[in-house]
Amino acid sequence: MKTLLELFKVKQTLLLLLTGVLSYVAASGSRVDWPTLAVATLSFFLTISGTTGFNMVLDADIDAAMFRTRNRPIPSGRMDGRTATVASASALLLGLLLASAINPYFLAAALAGFLIDIVVYTVLLKRRSPWSVVFGGFAGGMPALGGWAAATGSFGPGGLLLMLLVALWSSLHIWTLATYYADDYRRAGVPMLPAVYGERVGVQASLLVAALVAGLTALLWAQGLLSVIGLAVSLAPLAAASALLARGLAVGEYRWHSFRAFKLVNVYMAVVFVSAAFLR
Repeated sequence: MKTLLELFKVKQTLLLLLTGVLSYVAASGSRVDWPTLAVATLSFFLTISGTTGFNMVLDADIDAAMFRTRNRPIPSGRMDGRTATVASASALLLGLLLASAINPYFLAAALAGFLIDIVVYTVLLKRRSPWSVVFGGFAGGMPALGGWAAATGSFGPGGLLLMLLVALWSSLHIWTLATYYADDYRRAGVPMLPAVYGERVGVQASLLVAALVAGLTALLWAQGLLSVIGLAVSLAPLAAASALLARGLAVGEYRWHSFRAFKLVNVYMAVVFVSAAFLR
């Protein structure tokens, strides 16, 4: 079970699941349908886990070449590729089956998340383009869009804004981490932006995306998805991360400041969705 949870990258999976669940709550207001939310939550977990597992199968050679990832289940030899594929396919198909029981919009979001992550990001772009995460980030936004759709029966402006927020945040999340591990990506031959253009550019790109995420957060407030208090508490960790990145540029120490910013960026994502659900 421990190895299976590692295959599904359970911490990352739970963060994306949280965006879906809280998007559902934000769209429902005081009219949460608990049985529907329970089915949606299980569907989120299974579809995200299955997609992540397929990603791990396809990227096993990359993971084996990187110090950060060489102890994952497949490159470490604790799980073979066939077993991982069967487990991932089982989780994904069961998750999609549950999604189909909610409504077509929820199913479409779940399926789009899989296709964007596996086909667009992992197969077509990750090994070829330093801008892969810009497109792959939309896969990460699909749980938020799906949560909104599960509650309302449509995508709607609110769901699209939350999806776009996660998509933008994904670039910030990955580039801050990739700046710290730039040498690892170079060793594996993965053209991640900080590995191709240098750590300084990685920090500059992260700062630019952080500004866009802040602007989109303010737009959530303008659209009534965040209260003033929710806006303030959401922007606090993002502002702290931006300050760390700016400090890194000023002193020429990019990696450590970027890694510290990465941790705050993750806090931001949890806080903004909690705020959208409960501080309106």
